[in-house]
Amino acid sequence: MAYLIAAIVLIAVVYGIAKATSGDRYANMTEEEFEAEAKRASVVGAGVMGLQKVIDPGHRVEYVEQAQQQIEADGAESGDGPDRGHPPVPKS
Repeated sequence: MAYLIAAIVLIAVVYGIAKATSGDRYANMTEEEFEAEAKRASVVGAGVMGLQKVIDPGHRVEYVEQAQQQIEADGAESGDGPDRGHPPVPKS
């Protein structure tokens, strides 16, 4: 089992080095090829986000709750404000 894990790590390292030294894949593309790649990548990204929502719907709930707490905290008044019993002092 240890040999299998070591082999997988070694293959991943070699693959990473090969990808890093291969250069920019967009440098040799035409404008049409680049636009097609960008469109395909956006569709894939949307699919991954949809899959994440199906797999982990609780993450969205936590985000909404945190956003609501932040809004409430931003709207809360601090205790350092003026006394509520007196009218505000006019500026000259």
